[in-house]
Amino acid sequence: MYDEAGSLQRIQVLKYLVLTTMLMGSDINPFDSQETKPYKNDPRIAAMTDLVDAYQRDDIHGYERILQSNRDLLADPFIAENIDEVTRNMRTKAVVKLVAPYTRFTLAFISQRLRISLPEVQDIVSFLIVDGRLRARIDQQRGTVEVESTPDLARVQAVRAWTAAVSSLWATVLNEGDGFKPEDGAVAASYPDLEPGASGDPRPALRSLKSGGGQQFGALRGGPPPRGKGAKVPR
Repeated sequence: MYDEAGSLQRIQVLKYLVLTTMLMGSDINPFDSQETKPYKNDPRIAAMTDLVDAYQRDDIHGYERILQSNRDLLADPFIAENIDEVTRNMRTKAVVKLVAPYTRFTLAFISQRLRISLPEVQDIVSFLIVDGRLRARIDQQRGTVEVESTPDLARVQAVRAWTAAVSSLWATVLNEGDGFKPEDGAVAASYPDLEPGASGDPRPALRSLKSGGGQQFGALRGGPPPRGKGAKVPR
């Protein structure tokens, strides 16, 4: 393709190839192939060569310096239309790399280190949060960002899972089992050291009284016995 095109057309195609490589975020050097390698040191494409080299090395300052020193690149309408997206991707990668060691930082800190405006810094950080690449909260009044640490997130998720499991077990016991008897709970509170079924455990007797006879259970409670058929009410 390069040999079939004229000299100027080959240079133009190579510029677009370099631009496309950066737009795709590819790590492949476009000048590694046999067809393009002879043009790597061509002065007409040197700016684009340096630009893609800085992009692939994540050298934000080198990238910005090359772009500022070669404003003639923007004379091409296609490059001018798409280079802003490349610059945005470059700055986004730089923000991710810069804030990686921190759990708290200011927007001004990023602005000063990367030499970009505060509104763009906030826009990039907001995008990273929405995209899930940065777990953090922005305090716009103070201009600070607090990053949620991974151990804290894992702990919160574990507690939520444990709570859901306990709730499910509780629902199963109440809906499918016999549940908890109030007498058992009261006796357990009164005799915390008493093993169930041990000698002196009053719980079996209480269950027997409750299910074995109304009169006995009523007498135990101190109330009147239930009325039988033909029973007279004392006056």
